[in-house]
Amino acid sequence: MSLEKSQKIVKVLGILSIIGAVVSFIAALGLLGVGGFSATKLENASDELVQGVAIFLVLGIIMLVSGVFELLQGIFSLKAAKDATKAQPLWVISLISVVLDALSMIASFTNHSSVQDILTEIFTLAIACFTFYLANNIKKLAK
Repeated sequence: MSLEKSQKIVKVLGILSIIGAVVSFIAALGLLGVGGFSATKLENASDELVQGVAIFLVLGIIMLVSGVFELLQGIFSLKAAKDATKAQPLWVISLISVVLDALSMIASFTNHSSVQDILTEIFTLAIACFTFYLANNIKKLAK
């Protein structure tokens, strides 16, 4: 694949990553807000309710971290699309993304997740692998 074509695709993926990061931030704020508000009402709550609130808070934190990671990938993608010599950070973060997405997919299989969840994990891993491939291609061709 040519350098220009790789950079165009990386630019589109970068924009999509930034949009995904914004969605993750909004979802995280919602989860943290619901969890935080509910936590203030737990004075004489049952254990199940406390666990439910804790799950909201943990999911909110995970979504927030995921959003930060996705935002970084989007920023590095746009930099690599503009200047091929700056592909190294994208290469590193996309490699980390491949590893984390593979672990997430394994967790989905072992937790007997729904078919939709597993397909989402496969799609996410495929995008991460494709981004890594493009970053590697840009890095090689920029030399």
